[in-house]
Amino acid sequence: MMKILFFLIFFSFIVPQIAYGSEISAIAEKELFGPNDWIKIFLDIDGYSGGEISWNATQPDGTTIDGSIASLQASKTTHTITRNAFDNQFGHWQIQYQYKDAKKLVDVEIEPLIVSAATDKLSYGPNDIATVQFSTNYYEPNSAKAESLFIQILDDKGTPAKLVDDVKIKVSQPNISLRFSMHDLLKSNSPGNYHAVVNYYDVKVDIPFVVYDTNSGTIFLGSDKNLYDPGDSVEINIVIPDLSASSGVLTITSPSGKVSTKTITAVSSLNRVQFDGITSSEIGTYTVKFDYDGNVATTTFDVLTESLAKPTLSELDIGIFLDKSQYRPGEIINATIITSKSIENNIVYWFEDSTGNKSEQISFVTRVSTFAIPHVLDTNSLQGPWKIYVKYGIVEFFVPFVISGDPIEKTQIDVFIPDWIRNNAHWWIEEQITDDDFATGLEFMIKEKIILIPNLVPSDSSEAQIPDWVKNTTRWWVDGLISDQEFTNGIKFLVISDIIQV
Repeated sequence: MMKILFFLIFFSFIVPQIAYGSEISAIAEKELFGPNDWIKIFLDIDGYSGGEISWNATQPDGTTIDGSIASLQASKTTHTITRNAFDNQFGHWQIQYQYKDAKKLVDVEIEPLIVSAATDKLSYGPNDIATVQFSTNYYEPNSAKAESLFIQILDDKGTPAKLVDDVKIKVSQPNISLRFSMHDLLKSNSPGNYHAVVNYYDVKVDIPFVVYDTNSGTIFLGSDKNLYDPGDSVEINIVIPDLSASSGVLTITSPSGKVSTKTITAVSSLNRVQFDGITSSEIGTYTVKFDYDGNVATTTFDVLTESLAKPTLSELDIGIFLDKSQYRPGEIINATIITSKSIENNIVYWFEDSTGNKSEQISFVTRVSTFAIPHVLDTNSLQGPWKIYVKYGIVEFFVPFVISGDPIEKTQIDVFIPDWIRNNAHWWIEEQITDDDFATGLEFMIKEKIILIPNLVPSDSSEAQIPDWVKNTTRWWVDGLISDQEFTNGIKFLVISDIIQV
């Protein structure tokens, strides 16, 4: 018995004591940090006994930064990683902390900086005023602290336009409109292709446009983008100041010499021509040529390398610009919608009144990235704060406005047909879009009271059936042979007569 007791006492001295390790708690200040936010992590180390804590952060682009945190007081601290939107490190961060043998990994999300910009038109004459419309999801209401937006006008070779001042403005609101005089531009520069290049933080948006001189007779070519991803559709814009022939030939030559040709009939001053599939197989520089009545104009565009990531729908952004922030009941809202990329999806929009009730959703098809939505408010619209929502693909965006004041009684609404409907009509004539797609544009005009049809009974048909001869009327309108009012009167008759159904 004494031997057993002696053994237990002896064993208690040689068995090492259990040492309890440290444990790290790391919690991000926010679930989603803003594009320009510093990253803040609340650290708490249970079992802290002095010494440094090391950290290593893997940024969204895969690069890493690291450092250490000095001695803690009361085992707690706030770790701040100083960064801003200039780093372009938007997305998922992983930060690992280590103290002695203890490790802790924390995930952090940085909201992307979204910037969209567009001109109000694709081409301008010498007496036009161009409007560059800018929108962003990040701005600083205090203008003294806000970052600056820079806009520069460049010619097609990338050279700054002569005697045209660069613009610098503080971004203290989400939507900004800037105006440029084409008369001032042409005083010291030649007509041709130009670019409004917008820089905000390290995000750059390049907006091509054409400036023409009505007296020069020169033809100008421009594409909707300078750089395309493989598989993108290409839109060529042709400006013909002096119409002298009924058709012209547009040719696109690929880097290997493959030629795609289209004959453009019933030309107008501004023509938009869509090419699909030509960017799918080759990388490099494409040459565009338009031959019109002996006059030849050329331009180029590039298709990016296959190694560059193709933009996803999550990178698509929308800008909504209202002509005013406050309207009276019965007044017309003119909304300009700008998208960063044209995709194969319907545009859907709706309104939300001051009580939160949502209107019927209106859907239509368009292939352009900038388009207008005119909407006539009811004279009995609820007064107070409203919202207009726009959804394109998976991206949804809204802007607020206010309805206030005495109603405006209008016996007749002036006809204003958005350009995108004329584009749809042109594509429909050329059989680039279906009857059903074109019918959505007609449905839009009816719902928005551009075409007033009393007691309209919606069609039960899932597909629109439009007689071929209706294209004659549409072609006359697209070519400017009949007015907007005459075109809408014709469509009204066709709908009332049940010749076409929408």
